[in-house]
Amino acid sequence: VLAGFAGGAEAQKPRPTGNTPSLNGAQVIPRGRTALGITVGYPSLRLHAVWGVGRNFDVGLMPALTYGTRFDGYRQRLGLNLQIPLRWALADKPNFNFGFRLMPYFRIGEGSPAFSVGGNVGFRFGIAMPRVFTLIFGPEGRIGFASVGDTTPGRANGLDAELTGMVGLESYFKGKWLFSLEMHFGHLFGTGGLPGGGFIYRTWLGFAYVFR
Repeated sequence: VLAGFAGGAEAQKPRPTGNTPSLNGAQVIPRGRTALGITVGYPSLRLHAVWGVGRNFDVGLMPALTYGTRFDGYRQRLGLNLQIPLRWALADKPNFNFGFRLMPYFRIGEGSPAFSVGGNVGFRFGIAMPRVFTLIFGPEGRIGFASVGDTTPGRANGLDAELTGMVGLESYFKGKWLFSLEMHFGHLFGTGGLPGGGFIYRTWLGFAYVFR
């Protein structure tokens, strides 16, 4: 009886593969399904809506409330950040996947004021772990225009860019819930009076529900 119970419990454990849906990794949300979720951490609280458009493509909407002040790379204190992730799953094997992400963004917030517009381009890799989690990671670059400061000559306008690396863990369980942990580390660049050279650190933890 104990052996049967143990075997049943083992069967209930989610075993990720290269096809396991992802919120922030390389694999997309399945076609015809929608994922709604929330992630919280530094430097923002984010809402996620992701629609599975095709077999290898999904579209997202990610509004966020930003409250970070240091190491966030957003050049604002309190503000709104709207991102539109477009994701393509390029390859998937039994325990590995690889994808590409393009993400236009617009930010506005407290920085007397601060606003910026641009886009992120990055790659995502996923490695299915032996039991519950998928390891997700990849490089990402961002380039855009930012305007920060008072409306006096002290205002700084110029190129706003960064290079970051992302690493995290995800789990997809009961065929409808997604758990996500992600961390970003990188370097900030700026021209035209915008300071560069800053260290970037961001981390978020959250869940999403995948509707059928």
